[in-house]
Amino acid sequence: MTDHITSTERAVQVATDFLKRSGMSPVDFARRIHYNTNTLQQFMCGHYDQITDTSRISAAILDFMATDPLDEDSEDFIGTIYETGTVRAMRSVFAELLDYPQAFMVYAPSGSGKTDLARHLIKQHNAQRGEQKSYIFRVYCRAAIRPRDLLKRVATACGTQSDTGIERALHNLRWDFRKSRVVLYFDEAQHLSIDCFETLRELLDEKPHMSLCFAGDEDLDAVFTKFAGKLERLERRITDKITLPPLTAEEAAGILRSELAGFSFDQAAIRQQIELASTTVRIDKKIEKYISIGRLKAAIRQIQKGMVAQEPSSPKVQAVA
Repeated sequence: MTDHITSTERAVQVATDFLKRSGMSPVDFARRIHYNTNTLQQFMCGHYDQITDTSRISAAILDFMATDPLDEDSEDFIGTIYETGTVRAMRSVFAELLDYPQAFMVYAPSGSGKTDLARHLIKQHNAQRGEQKSYIFRVYCRAAIRPRDLLKRVATACGTQSDTGIERALHNLRWDFRKSRVVLYFDEAQHLSIDCFETLRELLDEKPHMSLCFAGDEDLDAVFTKFAGKLERLERRITDKITLPPLTAEEAAGILRSELAGFSFDQAAIRQQIELASTTVRIDKKIEKYISIGRLKAAIRQIQKGMVAQEPSSPKVQAVA
């Protein structure tokens, strides 16, 4: 009997924790464990007399958690991060934001690899922080997102209670991280509205004074320029505005040589690949040529795939358009 009660209590505990941290609704959770919402609600509230067999729903919950755990490393980046100027700049940004509460704006054109880079550095920091209670959390900002939905995403990323209103979400974040240093990295921040920016400002201004990093393309600066008056209080708190340096031709060539090690290729093929991976973008209000690491890696994958079926031991790399 004791074992049965322990199993039931454990199922309630893990389900409560999962719903709190994942942001999944009880309706969706019930569907995933193949129970109706009312039965799950009765179980979670301890009304076991309303349930025919609590051991079955307990087993369903524990089986679900075993096969579909809440993976805190779900945004793991698969690939190699090269020590480029962009990597060094982003690492420096995170170091400064962890040092003391402040807000940064980080610009980089599409294809710069900033999202993959942020995921990699965030995972690296959170895995190696040791005894120091400091965290970096990434929040993706979809177009037209509202403040309540944004705070829900922040809470979900931080692993605190997410299915709640703005005031309660803010309270929980303050309480759960009152003894920690936290950096919130907002990816595609150019999508945020004035109301979203103002809501986030409270996380910087009030305890525990989280650092904020707004990352996006050139449109992010346009948002602050357009609404300069209304965003004045937040803009005054922006410590620095940083444009991530573009990938250089030398760095691109180094990536090509490393990724295509074992294939013989000449300088002309390297130059052609770099040219094909280049695009024209606006950086710091100037039109400049930009080497897209996204395009470069896509070309590398095509070359590798094309070479798999070839027999020669030292195949020659051809440029992929």
